Amino acid sequence: MRKYTWVVLPLQALLLPNVVDSLLAPNRFVAHSRIAVPVKATAEDANAKAIDETPNNSNNDEEEVDEDLEFQAAIRQLCQERNLPLQKVKNCRDLQSTQNSPILAGKLFRTGRLGDATPEDQKLLFEELGIRTLVDLRSPTELKDDPALMADVFNDFADLVWMENGRGKDGCVRELAEGESPLDKKRFRKQKKEEALEEEDTFCEAGCDDPRSQPAGDFLKSTQDAPRKERHFVSLMNEFKYVRGTVSKLPKRTIAKSILKSPGAVLSKRIWNSLKKPFINEINEGGLSMLNELLLRFGAPGIKHVLDLCADETRHPVAFYCTAGKDRTGSIAAIILSLCGVQPEDIVEDYSLSANVYSEMNDHQAMVGALSQRSLDPKTFLGAPPEVMAATLLSIEENYGSVVGYCNWIGFGPEQQEKLRKVLLKEQ
Repeated sequence: MRKYTWVVLPLQALLLPNVVDSLLAPNRFVAHSRIAVPVKATAEDANAKAIDETPNNSNNDEEEVDEDLEFQAAIRQLCQERNLPLQKVKNCRDLQSTQNSPILAGKLFRTGRLGDATPEDQKLLFEELGIRTLVDLRSPTELKDDPALMADVFNDFADLVWMENGRGKDGCVRELAEGESPLDKKRFRKQKKEEALEEEDTFCEAGCDDPRSQPAGDFLKSTQDAPRKERHFVSLMNEFKYVRGTVSKLPKRTIAKSILKSPGAVLSKRIWNSLKKPFINEINEGGLSMLNELLLRFGAPGIKHVLDLCADETRHPVAFYCTAGKDRTGSIAAIILSLCGVQPEDIVEDYSLSANVYSEMNDHQAMVGALSQRSLDPKTFLGAPPEVMAATLLSIEENYGSVVGYCNWIGFGPEQQEKLRKVLLKEQ
């Protein structure tokens, strides 16, 4: 049973911890945009409520059900108003549709995966809207599990893979040959001895071990004068990053105890098995808010590259997506909306429109797709509760000072931020 006290208020208040504590009282409502924002009740609230109410819990359950139904009805209404009328593609909308968004229509779109697009969907997306740059944020694990990865819908797009090279660095970009999968792990074709590459040619300038790649910054500049349709694979997170981030949050005693079972084999399967249960427990307890926190930290280089693509007007319109277009996509959208002056409560509302996307997709296996785990709590990860994005924005404020501070930290500095705002807000 979800323990929520319903609070409707400007989200600025939710982002201040001292205000949260003072406002989380039973049956208190304050105005917020178009939807009510459920906030987890504190233990003191729960105790106070238990004292004030009769032992009959059925009324409490009915009230919570009514609140959930009211929230879901509001979300469905907003989805009908803002999401594009597509047949198979889910959770797709223009960032201009966000409440009070100053972003011009037809510039940036957030969406779920596109491989299942019907001919009618393709006509709307690529002909009527003219979307010509796709940014796929999914991990290799998700790409591998997607049977529509190389579907005909992408035939007109040049495929490019971004490769990470550390925070604050642009990384590298490699263009794939026609029909080549981004999952192809063979970096080079087998060459005849006389065709062998010279040693100094086996690395690009940025240090990537692929002579066909080039620094991302150079790539962006070199392709600006030759507009074309492109699909960029920018994996923000993978299993290793999630494991690394989550294990760093485990008690040191738990980690030490596991290592002592097998000294000298820090990465052994035996140690991983002993850490697996506390690892899963940590994820389930931390929920989406913790995963978003890890995304912002460990996915920083990829986020920076996505922002660079969105700031390049020659590539507009741009659509970025993950599996459901919910969390990774939602985090990118939140950063862009915030940089463009959208208020926190409106960013939270936009995120909340993804609440029903997994049920619409009927794909629970895709839950937290970058994690190949089978013990995650569906109730925790399938939805898009408003308090998750509120907590994410609060985490950014606490750890980086502001969204602007976060962008500076990842290397997307003041000049790039101003460029992004200019191309998204100016009239043609």
